[in-house]
Amino acid sequence: MDKKPKLLDRTSNLLQNYCRSSIVEGIIGDLEEAFFENKESKGAFRAKAIHLLQVIGFLRPRFRKRSKQSNFEAMIRNYLVATIRNLSRHKFYATINIFGLAIGMSAGFMILQYVYHELTYDSFIPNKENIYRIQTNRYNQGELSTQWAAGAAGAGNLMNRDFPEVLDYVNLTSSRAQISYDQKYFELTHPYYAGANFFEFFSVPLIRGVDSTALKDPMTVVLSETLATKIFGDEDPMGKIIKMNDANDFKVTGVFLDFPERSHMKFDLLYSFESFVTFTSEESRTAWNWDGFLNYVKLHPDADPASLYEKFDPWLTELRGEEDQANFRMEFIFQPLTKIHLTSNYRMEIKPTGDEKTTYFLLVIGLFVLFIAWINYINLTTARALSRAKEVGIRKVMGGHRSQLIAQFLFESFFLNLLSFVLATLVVFLVFPSFNSFVGKGIAYTWPDSPVFWFGLGGVFILGLILSGFYPAFILSNFKPIAVLKGKFASSSSGNTLRKGLVTFQFLASVVLITGTFVVYKQMNFLQSQDLGVNIAQTMVIKTPQFRSDSVMEIKDAVFQNLLKSDPSVVGFTSSSAVPGRTPDWNAGGIRLLTQDESMSNQYRIIGANANYLHFYDLDMVAGRGFDESYGTEEGNVLFNETAINQIGFQTAEEALNQKINFWGDTFNIVGVVKNYRQESPKQAYDALIFRYFPNTSGFYSVKISTENMHGAIDNMQAHWEASFGNKVFDFFFLDDYYNEQYQAEVKFGSIFGLFAILAILVACLGLFGLSSFITSLRSKEVGVRKVLGASLQQLLRLLTWDFIKLVAVSIVIAAPLSWWLMKNWLAGFENRIQLGIGIFLVPALSIVIIAISTVAFHTYKTAVLNLADTLHDE
Repeated sequence: MDKKPKLLDRTSNLLQNYCRSSIVEGIIGDLEEAFFENKESKGAFRAKAIHLLQVIGFLRPRFRKRSKQSNFEAMIRNYLVATIRNLSRHKFYATINIFGLAIGMSAGFMILQYVYHELTYDSFIPNKENIYRIQTNRYNQGELSTQWAAGAAGAGNLMNRDFPEVLDYVNLTSSRAQISYDQKYFELTHPYYAGANFFEFFSVPLIRGVDSTALKDPMTVVLSETLATKIFGDEDPMGKIIKMNDANDFKVTGVFLDFPERSHMKFDLLYSFESFVTFTSEESRTAWNWDGFLNYVKLHPDADPASLYEKFDPWLTELRGEEDQANFRMEFIFQPLTKIHLTSNYRMEIKPTGDEKTTYFLLVIGLFVLFIAWINYINLTTARALSRAKEVGIRKVMGGHRSQLIAQFLFESFFLNLLSFVLATLVVFLVFPSFNSFVGKGIAYTWPDSPVFWFGLGGVFILGLILSGFYPAFILSNFKPIAVLKGKFASSSSGNTLRKGLVTFQFLASVVLITGTFVVYKQMNFLQSQDLGVNIAQTMVIKTPQFRSDSVMEIKDAVFQNLLKSDPSVVGFTSSSAVPGRTPDWNAGGIRLLTQDESMSNQYRIIGANANYLHFYDLDMVAGRGFDESYGTEEGNVLFNETAINQIGFQTAEEALNQKINFWGDTFNIVGVVKNYRQESPKQAYDALIFRYFPNTSGFYSVKISTENMHGAIDNMQAHWEASFGNKVFDFFFLDDYYNEQYQAEVKFGSIFGLFAILAILVACLGLFGLSSFITSLRSKEVGVRKVLGASLQQLLRLLTWDFIKLVAVSIVIAAPLSWWLMKNWLAGFENRIQLGIGIFLVPALSIVIIAISTVAFHTYKTAVLNLADTLHDE
């Protein structure tokens, strides 16, 4: 016979501990014999599965060892039997309670998981509590002009030099280069240069290579695992050479694990920072006025960031000079590593960040839904106290103590909550992939593996058990047996008051949620219906390729433009360094009129564009002219928008024409003023923009397409691209989609807000449905008497719904100012926003009144039309 598997030993021990000794040996023998037979005929895996099912079949009461039943076991058995009997007698109320709690729990669980995901970004990095990013603020004449995530080049380096509290630093800067290997080009979304100590600083594991030397030398690169597999497949990438822009050779010296989803960082590859110094200058290590560098510092565990911050202003004054720091103040802010994702949204973030206010807002919504579900349980249980009064009276007469009754009712609460918890867990696991997609998270967005989260979830369950169980238990156990058995029991006024208060809270929460959903919807419609002042329709944008020299680019660019001109579906073309939908990456400070001194300099966003840019995007001129190649000297001319004209000091556009400016030591002439348009979404104020002429600027090609056959247009563009640029990466997007991505966070927030508002209202209505059913049944005799006395159906309907309408009215009165305050704070984040007029609150108020009346009306109508004989036959 084959060697006996460990599985059989384990199941044998289990059966010996559970089954009676008189039969256990026979059972074990039969099961083992069957196992080996099945193994021969069906294979080991199926034999084990069948064996386990057979063992489970013997774990039944009839095979159990006989033992003297303890008092505790008997008590639990009694509680369980009583609970099941009570639920089976009142299936309607039990179903409402279970489903209401399940919906509330599943909504709460998913929101808690989402919030946990947002709050734990970068928590996987060791020593995270001592790592900070240096965020740079720049001021002009005392006014904040620019906020950078990627700021001054030398910030981390010089802090490490001058402050003993700073133990180490690392810096990064982005690259727009394209790479190739063996004549194949690869698309990059997050290429960066990084300091030699990057992997040691963040403790990022390398799959291949040595963390201390991988980025030490110039012209070396470390690839992400995903990119390495895409380029080299199963080949060993170490020592291989990849090309940057067809010109520079980089040696692969390492491969790192992809950064997890829960990180504010994401990289395709990291070039050594020494390479960047080689391409530029040593000044990239220490420059103050060169922005675009991410600086991270590691502080001594005993260092106080606030105290260190106080030293920065005098330190910068000493380094930069008193006049520079006074007129063009720089400010360095320490951003805790784990707070960057939720609290940072500045220029040149590595990837889109979250929003702390929105995250906590959603947490409150999730808790609202959960509390509403618990309130339903309390209301229904206490409302039904009258029907259980005789049960309590008899138990007390038979010797039951109050503590035993409390335990009984708490057990019922535990049992109901447990059933709801199981159902909610099932629902969550079924809808979780859809929820991930709904909130905009990827496949990597999974259930947390942290014990803290699961202990927290267990704590929420226990809290719900306490909140929903203890009050009904104490109310029910407090009945006086003599009064109950004489039929003199009446519900307490305090209990009725509490129940009304809880119902009011339910509707208050519902009104707030409906109002919030309505305001978010109105604000999004308002933003998206604004006149942008720029035509982005039917526009395909293609990222320009990179070449080893500008002359090669000019030749290829001319070929591409000629092919587009011959394409009948193309009605327009332009090239530019930026397109509408984002802040231009090119930020230039120190710009002033020649007649102004340096203290009057300011910062502007710069767009490099060819002569066709304004016409292509239908941008209007306020004064002067646009770029025109027939003048032959456009490289020395610039255009300002209206905001830039005001910022530099002119009252009218006409005043600015033919004025000279100093731009980084060169002189340019203002030849035109462009009407303000929405380079970014209407969420933001108009930015100060300067347009410079470049006949073949690097960045983006914009192509206006007339055909509705977009698939055909894409195929044509790709054919033109390949004919012009060979196998360079063809990376494109449609501008309207790109522009609308700016609203994505708010639209997603509105969708989540609306979803959980619906769930909250659904749970509240479930509770109201059950509560109205019970309360109207208690008043059925009153209804019968009133009908005998001549009351009409309308009067009876008004009588039975009036109490609920009063509660809804109170909730609306309280919810209106609360909703106004909450949504006013949310709208404060928008430069252009709707006004919170009375109509904003009337729609949600009317909606909740209609929902409440509709919910109650069914039971009210049934009670009002009852046959009098059925109602009064006991009287």
